Amino acid sequence: MPHFYFHTDNGDCIRDDQGEDLPDVEAAREEAVAVLGEILRYRGAAFWETASFSVIVTDADGHTVVSVTAKASDAPPEGWTLAESGT
Repeated sequence: MPHFYFHTDNGDCIRDDQGEDLPDVEAAREEAVAVLGEILRYRGAAFWETASFSVIVTDADGHTVVSVTAKASDAPPEGWTLAESGT
């Protein structure tokens, strides 16, 4: 079973030295999203201080296989509009 490491970065990189055995990259993607969600839930309003948080997943050889980032901003995302409903 492949071994994956879930490193985090919010301006300071924290290396995962233990990792986790998972069946495949899809499982690593799911775990990366879960890890990011838990971190954001734990950090709460403090997330606004760093405005960005990433989980970077590497394989046993150190190659990045998945990266997921959450960003905070007071501005809307580029291209975002509130479309009028046709109903």
